[in-house]
Amino acid sequence: MEIKICQDREVWNQYFLDRKQAEFLQSWQWGEFQETVGRKAVRLQLGEGEKILAQFQGFVHKIGRLAKFIYFPGFYYPDILSPDGLSDWLSWLKMSGYMFARMEPARPVAKADNFHYVKTASRQPQHTLRLKVTSDETALLAAMHAKTRYNIGLAEKKGVEIKNEKEIEVFWELNRATAARDKFKSHSREYYDKMLALEGVYQLSAYFAGRPIAAAILISFGETLTYLHGVSANQDRNLMAPYLLQWRAIELARKLGKEYYDFGGVARLYRKDGVKTEPKETCFNGFCWPAAHKWTGLTRFKVGFGGEPRARPEAFEVPFKNNLYRIFNLVKKFI
Repeated sequence: MEIKICQDREVWNQYFLDRKQAEFLQSWQWGEFQETVGRKAVRLQLGEGEKILAQFQGFVHKIGRLAKFIYFPGFYYPDILSPDGLSDWLSWLKMSGYMFARMEPARPVAKADNFHYVKTASRQPQHTLRLKVTSDETALLAAMHAKTRYNIGLAEKKGVEIKNEKEIEVFWELNRATAARDKFKSHSREYYDKMLALEGVYQLSAYFAGRPIAAAILISFGETLTYLHGVSANQDRNLMAPYLLQWRAIELARKLGKEYYDFGGVARLYRKDGVKTEPKETCFNGFCWPAAHKWTGLTRFKVGFGGEPRARPEAFEVPFKNNLYRIFNLVKKFI
């Protein structure tokens, strides 16, 4: 199996587009963005002669001055590639000096017997909700929960306006309010500024009486427009601006000729008429999920629009320097 580093943007992206395996995390432009925030992109192609059998984009994370690991989010491991192909890939990474590789596949991976695997938590959402947007708008609205349709109409009636713009100051001020209210650690202003400069990234902002009250960042790649980040003001929450914002995002996906709109991360979903798997659950619009999940409110909001759940396999790490890897994980517990 031949392994080489790809340096051709068009060839790289076209491989995914031809196979409808277009995860934005594996796109060339996402790699460019990661490099602007300090993580080198490594684009590997596995093949035989001129034939490309698989390709994987990873991002290098440095640990101090002497150690590094590589992170592969949202990659597809094709059926055509045997476990020997994975072994060759991992052997290449080991020889390149990485302490370990973090793997977050988009579909199951045939594992190589000569390497050790350690389950780990996913950094990217393991469960997402995706809406097919090829139906007409009337059908899309009809598939929503009645309360979701009502809130979209309410925001329009109250005079909420949605603008397609790239205004970092608008997003950043709303992000500061959201981070303080919901108590999460935000990326830096520079991070979002560089993201908005990326090809295929959109910002939709909701205004009321001339002032911004909500915003969203979305990214387009392949057949999907994906919702990445959403923020909102502390005031005017009764105007239901996020509902209209999501509806305009769905309309944008249709205008761009996409097949899907991905709402991003949700709790693990199962159908209401399926087998109950949790002692305590929350249900809405035909879906149920664990009531105690930290994203239960966000999940309820998103499932109101309809769609189908998607689940990625569990993430795992492959250590190459076992002693150093054990020390690294021990230190992590005290940081």
